Amino acid sequence: MASAAQALETIRAGLAMLAACDIDTSGAADLGDECTQIMRATGCLQLEAARRLRRFDAVGGPAADDCPSLAAWLGRRCRLRPWEARQLAVLSGRSHLLTDTLAAFADREIEFGDVSTIAEGIDRAADTMTDSWPPERVAQAAQPALLEAATTVTPGQLRKAATRIALTLDGETAERRRHQIDRQAFLNLGQGIDGIGVLSAEMGADDLAIVEKAIDAFAPSPNADLPRWQNLPGHRRLRGLVTACQIALNAAGRHGYRERGGAPVRVHVIACAATVDPEVPATQAPPGRTEYGTIVTAAQVREMIQRHDAGIHEILIDPDGSVVDRFAADGQPLNWGRTRRLFSSAQRDVYLALYAGCAAEGCDRPPAWADIDHKQPWAQGGRTDLDNGQPLCRWHNLQKQNRQDRAGPSHEKPPDRPGGDHPASDE
Repeated sequence: MASAAQALETIRAGLAMLAACDIDTSGAADLGDECTQIMRATGCLQLEAARRLRRFDAVGGPAADDCPSLAAWLGRRCRLRPWEARQLAVLSGRSHLLTDTLAAFADREIEFGDVSTIAEGIDRAADTMTDSWPPERVAQAAQPALLEAATTVTPGQLRKAATRIALTLDGETAERRRHQIDRQAFLNLGQGIDGIGVLSAEMGADDLAIVEKAIDAFAPSPNADLPRWQNLPGHRRLRGLVTACQIALNAAGRHGYRERGGAPVRVHVIACAATVDPEVPATQAPPGRTEYGTIVTAAQVREMIQRHDAGIHEILIDPDGSVVDRFAADGQPLNWGRTRRLFSSAQRDVYLALYAGCAAEGCDRPPAWADIDHKQPWAQGGRTDLDNGQPLCRWHNLQKQNRQDRAGPSHEKPPDRPGGDHPASDE
């Protein structure tokens, strides 16, 4: 039996032969056929990778490589984009349920894209169906309908059918159908490569009623004096949503909502001095970013500062990366030594500027989701100082704690938690 290394070497040799072929003399029909065959071969390789990834995940490969999930490992080690990593991770996790789908692919009735779409649909349905519908039952009921659709509709239409397949499987009554919708509800946010922010959501009718009312209440009225594009319903709805969110953020502190570290809820934009310097043309100034990694141009940063009367907190950083300041702008210490266990909101603000994400190598979790961890643990004499802290997402923070626990208990008893500290900032 050939080894995997031999098989991969054969594949590499075949790719070298393809690369050496002269395509300048090939006609359109021949090139089209060759591209189709190459894409199908790529799909076969993807399925084989998915089979191995399932075993890799089962034996704890991602965690052993310090990654919280298989998708995160694919992003870090294979440099896949987030949607590609999730797609392959889902396929690897559900491939054992796709007997009919894989048989249809082997018979050339469908292509690899159809296999991935069906896997994603079954995965989503399995996560949201009632307890009486285990994944095996979901796959058995959903595959015939999705395979039939795959041979008659476009890939986009198949994707829509796959995302809603759960609603067709367990909808005997209106109440059960409503619960299915609630369990599949989501809101996704992202930013395209050209800087455009993208929102997509699905929700139940009760949640939609609240969102609709909030948007309608705060959306600007049509104004004949404004350009036509500002009067379009879609644009006015967007302005209403943004205004409603601004009002909610302004009221958050008064209603007890606080950030990690205990500070009032604020929108953080991190930028260098040139970004906000009026002497530097906005078109030549570097962009800023939010604590979630959204890129904001210099012109947008300056406009946000002016529009919201924002406060600017300057952080001086030496060439070696160390922070010069010993106190925050409002007088809070940035180094607490052993007098305080949990990092303060002022310290968190500094880490937002120093780190673009979780400090663990290859982790893409934003610092807004992170705990501030003591590099040298508090129980081992670590100080709550800037140079002893780092943002770690909850998964990597727990992994570090688990490694410390396995290494042996500390003999020092930590002091009582100071009053007013926020537990989410604990290491």
